[in-house]
Amino acid sequence: MKHNRLGKLYDSLTLEERFRLDVLALARGDKEESERLTDTCPRRTYTMNDWGFVGRWQAAQELAMLAYMDLARCLDKCQMIAAFRVVLPYLLTVWVNDTHEAYFDGHHAGSHHAWLKAGKDGGPPGWEQDEEESERNADPGLDEALDKWTGQVRVIDDRLSKSLEALERNLVEEGLAVWSAFSDLCREEMSLDSKELLAAFANPFAERAGELEDLAARLEVKPDPESVKEYRSILLEAWRRIIERG
Repeated sequence: MKHNRLGKLYDSLTLEERFRLDVLALARGDKEESERLTDTCPRRTYTMNDWGFVGRWQAAQELAMLAYMDLARCLDKCQMIAAFRVVLPYLLTVWVNDTHEAYFDGHHAGSHHAWLKAGKDGGPPGWEQDEEESERNADPGLDEALDKWTGQVRVIDDRLSKSLEALERNLVEEGLAVWSAFSDLCREEMSLDSKELLAAFANPFAERAGELEDLAARLEVKPDPESVKEYRSILLEAWRRIIERG
């Protein structure tokens, strides 16, 4: 009787309820409940277009999305680098100003300390309240010292710029390897242009691929042949596995 009641309970589930309960069962590790939900699911017989056609569409869509996500990830990071480059000159100004201020603070504290240690009264020369007098008594090596520290900041800024450029080139090379492998697959297995295939799913996908090509041309970056070969083999294996299901 208990078995019959359970059977009626499973039979009364809607497909939406069955799906939700199956997800929850697998989430808590209850494989037996998942199997019961699957085994008692109503079965249907369908008529569909030949898998030789449908399977190629499915494989093309899955591989296009896979390649596009990898390509878009590289492009998104390149856009972040470009955005950071815009603010870099402003950051350089801030860094130089902060360095000068820190130098002045240290110079001021050191001058007063040395003056007091020498047993002098009042304040040291070069730090008077009167601006003209302070300028007359200013440390003659001050400008040279500030130029030195400004140069150090610019060296750091230059290193950062070069690091960003290297990172950008690596990202473009990585994205270009993906795009080249996908383009090869489209041409060799589908006799299609890769951009036309992407445009069939969404025009913005093809446009972003064009962005990558333009960026690679500007930076004079070429894809790594070994990376292209490796990625192409992954795509080819997935392509054949999907279309052979039928």
